[in-house]
Amino acid sequence: MSVAAQRAGAAPSPAHLLAAHPLARSADPQEIRSAVNDLTAENHRLILHRGRRLDGTVNGLRLGELSIVLVAYGAQLTVDSPPSGRRALIVFPLGPMLVECGGHSWMATTPFALSSDRPTRMEPDPDAGALVGAADVGVLEAGVAGVLGAPLDGPLALSGDRPLQLAAPDFVTASWVGACRQFDSGLGADPLTLKALSDSLLSSAVVGLAPHLQLAVRGRDAAGPGYLRQARRFMERHYADPLSVERIAAAVKISPRQLQTVFTEHLGVSPSLLLRNIRLDRAHRLLSDGAAAERTTVAAAATGVGFTHLGRFSAYYMQRFGESPSATLARARG
Repeated sequence: MSVAAQRAGAAPSPAHLLAAHPLARSADPQEIRSAVNDLTAENHRLILHRGRRLDGTVNGLRLGELSIVLVAYGAQLTVDSPPSGRRALIVFPLGPMLVECGGHSWMATTPFALSSDRPTRMEPDPDAGALVGAADVGVLEAGVAGVLGAPLDGPLALSGDRPLQLAAPDFVTASWVGACRQFDSGLGADPLTLKALSDSLLSSAVVGLAPHLQLAVRGRDAAGPGYLRQARRFMERHYADPLSVERIAAAVKISPRQLQTVFTEHLGVSPSLLLRNIRLDRAHRLLSDGAAAERTTVAAAATGVGFTHLGRFSAYYMQRFGESPSATLARARG
């Protein structure tokens, strides 16, 4: 274990954590990056510091809808991760990690989430590395709805003006690191145990992410009238169609003016802006899909989610995700 990792009090070394599930050992940055991306689907970029040579280790496994990866690079480098969009990614530093996101910079020694709408840059401890958990936001939405005992009024978003550091970090870290040790011991070989461990990890993630989950569920009065929730669900289902405020309003049997008012009062955005962001998030997911990247184009992704003007799509995409759609697609293609 490195001196830095000992200072942080963390951390089984990468040689032991998830060692029963090796994925890659390589000096090739592309091989290490691909091994991580295959499980996390977040398409990050590695920038080796001058004069450094990679000595990478990747361990990991997929637990149903959840993936968990241990990565240690063996060299000083920067990890440049795009906005996570509809993927939820939690990073557990196993040594001090410099993190920059949204104009904030901090030395992370406890878990945090990647922003859904802003790029994140990280400089992990070269020897201790980090553990990364990943799942579709839809999996978290189902978990939160289960806790609340009611369907959500809108999609979750991991975004904000402050770092997405997790609540109850000791509890969440102990849950994830402890689970990794159990996987290494052979526990989880049967489907029932595997499902129970996966559910436990997702539950602890919801505990940690709770302060950052932007829900439309804040009590029924704060959430707004039922037709607001109906309008949001209609937009989520029909985002690829040629939608107008008039059509959305007609679908929930209110006037366009009333729809504009209720969105502004309860959500702080217009229906048009929410629809645009829904479409952008879907496009980002399409362009980030490494498995489909060779068959996808920026134009196809734009039209597939409902944009009719490619130039405006590119400008909105850059504004929301901090990079061009072609850059996202190029990274997905490797």
